[in-house]
Amino acid sequence: MKSEQIKEITDRATEQLVAALKAGHSETLTGYLKAIGRFHRYSLHNVLLIVRDFVEMKYKKLILPLRKRTTQHGYKIILVPHIFPAFGDKQLVDVTGEDVQEFVTGKLGSGLAWNTVKNIIAVFSAVYAAAVKFRYLKVNPVRSVEMPQEPVKFQPKLPSDKELQQLQDALDEPYRTMVWLTCATGVRVSELLALRWSAIDWQHSCLWVREAVHNREIDSPKTHRSQRPIRLSKSDLARLKKFRKARARSKDEDWLFLNTRGTALFLADNVLERIIRPAVRKLGITHVTWHLLRHWHTTVLHDEGVSIKVTQERLGHSRAETTMKHYVHLSQQADAEAANAVSRRLRTAQKARHSPVLLAGIVSRTPIAGVQRA
Repeated sequence: MKSEQIKEITDRATEQLVAALKAGHSETLTGYLKAIGRFHRYSLHNVLLIVRDFVEMKYKKLILPLRKRTTQHGYKIILVPHIFPAFGDKQLVDVTGEDVQEFVTGKLGSGLAWNTVKNIIAVFSAVYAAAVKFRYLKVNPVRSVEMPQEPVKFQPKLPSDKELQQLQDALDEPYRTMVWLTCATGVRVSELLALRWSAIDWQHSCLWVREAVHNREIDSPKTHRSQRPIRLSKSDLARLKKFRKARARSKDEDWLFLNTRGTALFLADNVLERIIRPAVRKLGITHVTWHLLRHWHTTVLHDEGVSIKVTQERLGHSRAETTMKHYVHLSQQADAEAANAVSRRLRTAQKARHSPVLLAGIVSRTPIAGVQRA
């Protein structure tokens, strides 16, 4: 906000305050004092500072550059269409918890997804946390906002092993290897497209995730846990060697996957929309995304009895809860095995009604609380 604008607003506010006091409206003065009381370091500029100006002059310059590029992009696409229209022109100090709660309730009522609203709150709270940190305010009004319980989400259907093989067979290189390597390692697509040949440790049979890419800009992976080795089998290494031989004169510092002209990295969305999804539609198989391929990898590990700790490490998750809650699906095979196990037990019990020997066998195999078997 320019100094001329500040002076104009100040003069107008002062005139209004004086007029209100002359007319005996003491509540106007009370309102001003309450506004001032919400500041740590009171100044005229702070009182008049609007949300949009604080974001542009302070938050985007001092805080946002410290975040990862993907986070910066996510914040920007939330600030402009959601937060600025509702609060951009409001004075920073005038936004209350009630205002934000009304805003959030309205967003939920408009049909916006629960996770999207949660992300909006997170971004807005981060802005106000910076204002409190820099002592423009005492309290972050966004922290008091309440959200309803997260709705139950049904896991999308995963492609079967056969369908994934059909997809690979239908794709040309390098897209075939992209899909296969995502399934084999469970890497994020941002990590997949940032792989260099030097990331393959042939001696120790693993792939090192050290970089990620967003819109062709190289960055570090999502979290510190995301920088990790992923073990590869002998057949995986053999397939990668064969793929490398087909890449003319590839060096260790070269990328595994370059665009068809060999001049730049692929854009994940372009590959998905122009190559993979058309192939999926033509084959008539289950919907496929990069993220679902990662989910498929996790579900296979779960079905094969791999420990959740090992799975968490392969995926680069900071918490095992994330792995179990969002990534493990119930495969058709595991579901069938569960149904058959219960059905067998019920059928055995039914037959045991006519056979004392069978009934005794069932009872002997049934654990009783507090009793240890000899």
